[in-house]
Order: sequence, then C-alpha cells, then structure tokens
Amino acid sequence: MIDQATIKQNLFKRTLLSYRGPFYIELISVFGSNIKDFTKEYDNTRRKLFRIFIELSQNVSYYSEHFHMVNNVQRIGLGEMDLKEYETFFTFTTKNKVKNSDAKILSERCKLVNQSNQLELRHLKREQRMNSPGEKFGARIGLIQAVMLSKNPLKYKTEKIDDKFSMFSITVKVDKN
Repeated sequence: MIDQATIKQNLFKRTLLSYRGPFYIELISVFGSNIKDFTKEYDNTRRKLFRIFIELSQNVSYYSEHFHMVNNVQRIGLGEMDLKEYETFFTFTTKNKVKNSDAKILSERCKLVNQSNQLELRHLKREQRMNSPGEKFGARIGLIQAVMLSKNPLKYKTEKIDDKFSMFSITVKVDKN
C-alpha cells in the first residue's frame, strides 16, 4: 500500500513551460531564462535543469526530421517541449520527429545510458567525444549528460507515424534539492 506522503510528493503542481514549434536558438535562449526564473528557489536544481534543457533542446533543433529552412541555409528543427513541476521534482520533456531507424538507435542508447552507473557514464561520455566527432549521433552525449546531472533514468517513448518516421520523446526527472 502506498502511503499519503508518497502520493503527495508525486502530485502534479503545474506546467511551467509548454511549446510546440521551431527550436530557434534565440527562442531557446528566452526559454532558458524563463526556466532559470521559474526555478530560482532551487539553486542546484536550477543549474541542472538548465543544462539538461540546453542539451535536449539543441538535439531537437539540430536533428529533428521535421524542420524549417531559413534562407535556404540554416536548418531549424521543429518539436515540442514541456517543463512540469511536481511536489518534489521537475520533469523536462522534448519530443520530435525522427526516422524509424534513428528511433531504434536512440531507444537502444537510452537503455544503455539508463543501465549505466555514474562511472560508466563518464567513460561513455569520454568515448563518445573521441569516437563520434561530426557524426549525427554525436548528440548522444546530451543523453549521457542528462542522466549524469539528474541522477535519474531517462523515460523515452517512440510513437510510430508511418513506415519511415516516428515521434521520439525523452523525459528527464530532476529532483528538487
């Protein structure tokens, strides 16, 4: 049986930020400032949440298969993000369109990151830096960084759109402290 304290600590309080659209760097910057402001009473958590936000937002901006071209030069990914507050933690979620083959790779990577301890994560991060310069999935460092900072596993989900594409979402829980 779950006690009342456990129920209370998991109660949803509010949505602090919800967005669907292009992930322009200027917009990411504004949202980052909002996140810092929304979480200012939790200094350590604020720093972690901001860094996770930057990592995951950049992944959407750079790698989403649904994107805008600006002046036929700059590719800006489209996606979704949500920041929610609960009694004892925050969750930050990003969601974007990926190729089905990439969704499988991302899911496998999330599973590996979730199964790793802090020391193994440091080694994985170092390995990624050395072995994937310029590769599309060099962004996997962001997944490692999110787990290292939050000390919580990633929640991830793939929703198949059609034979070519899926929506891939990642949620990171950051405890208040």
